Amino acid sequence: MPSAWEVLIATALLVGTFFTAVSCLGLLRLPDVFCRMHAAGKAGTLGVCLVIVAAMLFFIASDWSVVLRGGLAIWFQLLTTPAATHLLARASYLTQYPITERTAVDELRTFLPSRPHETYGRE
Repeated sequence: MPSAWEVLIATALLVGTFFTAVSCLGLLRLPDVFCRMHAAGKAGTLGVCLVIVAAMLFFIASDWSVVLRGGLAIWFQLLTTPAATHLLARASYLTQYPITERTAVDELRTFLPSRPHETYGRE
């Protein structure tokens, strides 16, 4: 009979793997780059963080430094992924990457012109 600790580790690992698989499926199935980045940024980050938590819980009994390294890995994952997806989405929008025909409203056009020279008011 597995202990509660082992069940917690297995649950974190399975849920993290599920979110990572959903992120991969989203990268394959979603229509444009903006939706794909959303899938990779949200589900991928949560999946990776849960897998790291499972590894931290598994190795915590043998080495306490795993908690520090795992915590730093989670911190940097949560710090860098949203910023990277935001910058990639902005660059895709500014270079006029095609949006899917299912996109009905472009609310960003009023705040961020589609050409970089329009952003700064130069021609």
